[in-house]
Amino acid sequence: MDTFRRRHPLVPLTLLLSVLLLVMFAQTPTLTVSAFLGAVLFLCVTKTKLSVKTVLCYLVLWVLVAVTNPLFSTGGATPIVFVNGRPYTKEALLYGIHLGAMLIAVLLWFRCDRLLVPEENRFYLFGGIAPKLALLITTVLRFVPLLRRRAGEMRAAQTAVGVYDDPDWIHRTKSSMTTMSALTTWSLEHAIDAGAAMKARGYGLPGRTTYRTCRFRTMDGVCITVILPLTAVTVVALATGRLDISYYPNIITAPADTLSRCGVTAYAVLCLLPFLTSVKEAIRWSFYRSKM
Repeated sequence: MDTFRRRHPLVPLTLLLSVLLLVMFAQTPTLTVSAFLGAVLFLCVTKTKLSVKTVLCYLVLWVLVAVTNPLFSTGGATPIVFVNGRPYTKEALLYGIHLGAMLIAVLLWFRCDRLLVPEENRFYLFGGIAPKLALLITTVLRFVPLLRRRAGEMRAAQTAVGVYDDPDWIHRTKSSMTTMSALTTWSLEHAIDAGAAMKARGYGLPGRTTYRTCRFRTMDGVCITVILPLTAVTVVALATGRLDISYYPNIITAPADTLSRCGVTAYAVLCLLPFLTSVKEAIRWSFYRSKM
């Protein structure tokens, strides 16, 4: 079992917020690479399988963002080609590559979120403070895999009765729209039923307790004291401009110094914490099994 799943919910939540907020607002390639590698390594060590379709969607999204960004932004000083009289610049292309990589890194960390913070932990954290928000977040995150599975079932059922047998693309498009309409209706009804069921159970009433009680232990405090200083060092490096990079009109990077190296290293360690703890748990488990 991953160490962060056994910690107080505040620990993985603090880690996730630190990683996501820094990579989204920093716009620094080195931090983006660290976030991407940290998420990939953690998903690999936890044996979380990514389907070929999912990987292809990520790659298509990356290429799409990289290629289309210069079509909307022409602020670069080095034109590669001209499209309808507008310059397609090298700087805008590089910024699009970085923007696509950052988007994929964020999506991968949202996959890690389901492994680090189970649904019951979200209810524990936000159920007493903001019960409606906790129910909304949990329902939305649950609907992502649920809708995919339900859409596959609907499409398989309609294929079995010959809905998609017509080769005409207009007919197939109308059939897909019908499936999407049915899926949307089902999802809205399911959300209403879930809300009504939670209300009938007394969810959100004053004084209602959760079925799971999480105690903040000494090890939780140790984890927080590791995460917060790493985040603070990265924030200081960003606030002082040591990790700044400008794409327009020319690519200008801040000169490397001790603080910039410390900021990059601190963020890299922050992103690798779930992976390192999982590896430690795997090694410990292997050692215990060897003694049996």
